[in-house]
Amino acid sequence: MLPVFPALPDTAGAFAPAAAWGEDPVGELARRLLGSLARSDQRRSGELYLRGLLAATGRRSIRNIAAQTGVPADAQRLHHFISDSTWSWRPVRRALAHHLGRLAPPRAWVVHTATLPRAGRGGVGADRYADPRTGRTVDAQRAVGLWAVTERGGCPVDWHLQLTPRWLDDPGLRERAALPADATAVDPVAAGLDMVRDTARAAGPHHPPVLLDARHAPAGRVAARLAADGFPYLLRVSAAQPLTPLTADGRDTARTVTAGQLATGPAARPFGRVRPPGPAAGPHEAVRVACRAADTPPGPRRRQLLLARRDPYRPAHTAYWLTDLTTLTTAALVALAAVPAGIAGDVTGTGRRIGLYDFEGRTFAGWHRHITLASAAHAAALLLHDRT
Repeated sequence: MLPVFPALPDTAGAFAPAAAWGEDPVGELARRLLGSLARSDQRRSGELYLRGLLAATGRRSIRNIAAQTGVPADAQRLHHFISDSTWSWRPVRRALAHHLGRLAPPRAWVVHTATLPRAGRGGVGADRYADPRTGRTVDAQRAVGLWAVTERGGCPVDWHLQLTPRWLDDPGLRERAALPADATAVDPVAAGLDMVRDTARAAGPHHPPVLLDARHAPAGRVAARLAADGFPYLLRVSAAQPLTPLTADGRDTARTVTAGQLATGPAARPFGRVRPPGPAAGPHEAVRVACRAADTPPGPRRRQLLLARRDPYRPAHTAYWLTDLTTLTTAALVALAAVPAGIAGDVTGTGRRIGLYDFEGRTFAGWHRHITLASAAHAAALLLHDRT
């Protein structure tokens, strides 16, 4: 089942009818995404891999993927295509974003960090991580993904693999994984901003809002970067985020307070009780306050809002967001803030079924090629849900 996302403002265009996908939608998707591959045999292997991801049952190993063709030699062929070939995944991801923008225009972009469990720590980037669902320590890969949110659900279009010091500081592991010389630790916020700039733009001229967790980053600088790239935003911030309240006519006051202080101060405009989409227990109280981030770099200063959603029975669980979507109602902002929870469910739902978790190889480039084609399969499952 595809995740149910809250209704978002439909300003990006309508979902394309099934007729727009052609008689062979998977073949058409492969042709559009793999056009950057230099050789015809690479494009054919890419299409076989994409079809195999969609058709295979159980774990999406290369053997299971190749078994869908009925040709024994295809297992070695597809292994070479993923692990040893030279094709670049970046143009394929931009083509995926462009294709989604044409058929299922995104209504929001979400930067989400996914924990992908592994059997052992042999796969590239695998290490010991806390599972966000259970809190238990597991062997896993961790990757930062950029997800397009459409009326059908979420779909990943770009990825950064996180690498721990275990991989970066060990020459033997670096060589085994064929890490590029410039491979470094990935900061989730910086990676998200890069993906928005490099990949989300390919979806088209319309720029829907970006949702990003900036609780451990200077939110004012993050907001300024997104605004400069032409993207509105809704940033999760910490209670300690420094903010400058605005006067009724929009001027800065002379003081700086934290988000937690501003949400409970006299300037906070209570909205009343709202029931967030999803499984949240009971209604929450929401307030909004006009402000600006105090850590905004020099340059144009846009009007912002602090949105706070407070559980009246658990005040310590108050969540805070900084946004420039000042014309949206508080209810619409609360619904938008609930979208990342749907993405988390999509990673473990559709994402698990089409192979996001199933890369068997050991190389950095191989992981990126597999996850790129798994993202394309995710898009196919999303777009063709009513035809499969």
